[in-house]
Amino acid sequence: MTANFDLVVIGATAAAEAAAISAAQTHARVAWVPNAGLTPDLSLLLREGSRRFAQIKGGINQQDWRRWIDTLMTAYCEKQSPATVQSYGVEYIEGSVLFERNDLWVGERLLRSRTYLLALEPEETLPDIAGIDHPKVWAVPHLWEELRRTDRSWPQSIAILGNGLQAVELSQSLRRLGLSVLLITGNSPLLPKEDEETAFLLQSYLEGSGIQVMTQGTLTAITPSPNGALFLKVGDSKFATDALVIATETLGRLPAGLDSLNLQQIAQGLAVNAALQTSNPRIYAVGSLLGGYSLPSITLQEVKLAVQNALFERRSPIHYHQLPYAIQSDPPLARVGLTEAQARQHDPKVQVLRQNYKDCDRAQFNQSPSGLCKVLVQQDGTILGAHILGDSAPELIHVFALAIQQKIKLQTLGELGVVSSTFTEVVGQIAQDWQRQRHKRDRNERWFYNRRQNVR
Repeated sequence: MTANFDLVVIGATAAAEAAAISAAQTHARVAWVPNAGLTPDLSLLLREGSRRFAQIKGGINQQDWRRWIDTLMTAYCEKQSPATVQSYGVEYIEGSVLFERNDLWVGERLLRSRTYLLALEPEETLPDIAGIDHPKVWAVPHLWEELRRTDRSWPQSIAILGNGLQAVELSQSLRRLGLSVLLITGNSPLLPKEDEETAFLLQSYLEGSGIQVMTQGTLTAITPSPNGALFLKVGDSKFATDALVIATETLGRLPAGLDSLNLQQIAQGLAVNAALQTSNPRIYAVGSLLGGYSLPSITLQEVKLAVQNALFERRSPIHYHQLPYAIQSDPPLARVGLTEAQARQHDPKVQVLRQNYKDCDRAQFNQSPSGLCKVLVQQDGTILGAHILGDSAPELIHVFALAIQQKIKLQTLGELGVVSSTFTEVVGQIAQDWQRQRHKRDRNERWFYNRRQNVR
């Protein structure tokens, strides 16, 4: 069998577009098959739009909001046009997708490729809750359309079901737009995948901004009220809201039409090995299909690795613990490496270093002294993880990510020096604290060792 292509990318996502372009730049023969219409990152547009309009004095004008959003949507559609990828030599093919063994039918056309890359949005799944099909229970795209409507005003109160990064960012976006927000985490802590201390600190920021966070009790029933609102039964409590938004972490289930692939699934989504190969070695997968966080910073690293592995003989593994990422909350929460609980499992003697922003001049100048840098380090200075909550956290985390990737010890970071009146002072301060504690520990250990030797 002769292959028409070296790689066929399937999916109507930004990750799919990036993969197609990246593969074409290696001079491979590439096709991109979007399985649906291209859509922008709605959570991103809502977050940045709400930040822009929250700075306007006198409140948000809903008509101005809609005009601004329409302008952004137009710009996005122009950027994501097929002509963009075609200019790189990618063949853009639209149509329904159907696999037959290792051959792909797109409409009436048969495509044969050496390898395939799945970069699709997973099939949407709703939690099993009584009343979940009510018209005022929305997914994020439905919420987006409601905020763009011109025939009625926004709801005054919204409840959000979810405990992950999308739920956090969404709750703050709606609060900035002036809505009353209730965040229901489903009898789970907020951001359960993150470090417990920094996640709890972020929750206090949410509550301080007026967001009600409900971490006790699960949502068991949704019923309409006589005035058109919804009653939500959460544990033994009942709450009234104008609408409910489902922002739970979506499991990475393959969309209908790809079932014939019979790819192995695990609890959170599609199973892949360290090289991002599925159970079919000719098919690779990235992004939301794998479950977990759907963040561009992580997905683009997956894309880069998957494309190289799919096109060339060398198979390189992905190291998620070395990848930095940030939750774009206010303030942002950035992370690389292990949480404190994971680090203690790895090394019970791990040391936890904390540096508050209040000792940083730039934080005082910016009137943002509330923040925390938390670093987990072994006795020899090896950094196992870093967690930063505060201004410039997404930028600072790259320092620790580089240290982890290049096996740079914390004491070496302390020797670099910092630029005064910048947030890099936080990195220098935590490295100096480590040096002081290490020297004190060494002196104490020598003291007790010598004293034990002198016992008669």
